[in-house]
Amino acid sequence: MMRALVIIGPTASGKSALAMDIAARVDSEIVSIDSRQIYKRLDIGTAKPCRDERRRVPHHLVDLLELWERSDASGFARIAGEAVEAINSRGRLPILVGGSGLYLHALLEGLFEIELDPMEREAFARSVSGEETAKLRERLIEADPESAARIHPNDRYRITRALEVLLLSGTTLSGHFRLQRDSTTPVAPFPCLKIGLDPGRGLLHQRINSRTARMVELGWIAEVEGLLRDGVDPSWPGMKTLGYPDVVAHISGEMALDAMTDRISARTRQYAKRQMTWFRKERDVSWIDPGSADLPGTVLKLLDRAGIS
Repeated sequence: MMRALVIIGPTASGKSALAMDIAARVDSEIVSIDSRQIYKRLDIGTAKPCRDERRRVPHHLVDLLELWERSDASGFARIAGEAVEAINSRGRLPILVGGSGLYLHALLEGLFEIELDPMEREAFARSVSGEETAKLRERLIEADPESAARIHPNDRYRITRALEVLLLSGTTLSGHFRLQRDSTTPVAPFPCLKIGLDPGRGLLHQRINSRTARMVELGWIAEVEGLLRDGVDPSWPGMKTLGYPDVVAHISGEMALDAMTDRISARTRQYAKRQMTWFRKERDVSWIDPGSADLPGTVLKLLDRAGIS
């Protein structure tokens, strides 16, 4: 029988650690639901599982794309679905772990298709080609604040897509999501238990600040210096990953080390807020304080009760 455990929550909430703890007690394999860990060579800044962790527990959907390739939710969902099916066929429990709400939605509920006229799309693309990303985001905040809250301020591709959908379809992107969510589509194509980790705003901010500092100590700057020496273009899609543009700015002398660290921490806190905005709308989630006593034991009891384990 197809089944899975899903662990969601904001960045730095302890999702990966919990997944490893569960995998130590249940015959499992981990499927990364992360739009950034899918890129090769982005290790420290994406908190990618280390070699030892990947030796102990098989991880899927990590290190699949080159830095110049664009990640795609529908393609991700297809590969992730194949991984879940293969893990189940081996009699193991797939543990889906990550902070990408869109990618999880694509896997569990699918992505709707919005029919837009190709010529109108071309005309729209020309109309915004010279407009600054910040200006486009201001337009999106005014027209579709819900989508704007979900999309990273520097993600021009998704900002533009949300504006395009609104202008050409007459309905906001968030409106399209609601229409699908309210449809009769099954919650998931297979039984799954959804666990959400919410450490609370204050503690989460502390953990984000500490993790950013730790990433720098682990050699994040050296990692990016190596990428640049190898000819990696900072404009490539993979290099738009949260924090990496700021490390590039520091390396080029545009930003002091402390300013870089503070900026990355601030942007990560903003990103975590957007993640929680998305995940709070996810259906059938059992929210747990990651500081709870015997957290893995609590999850295992919920698995047993749900008939998933």
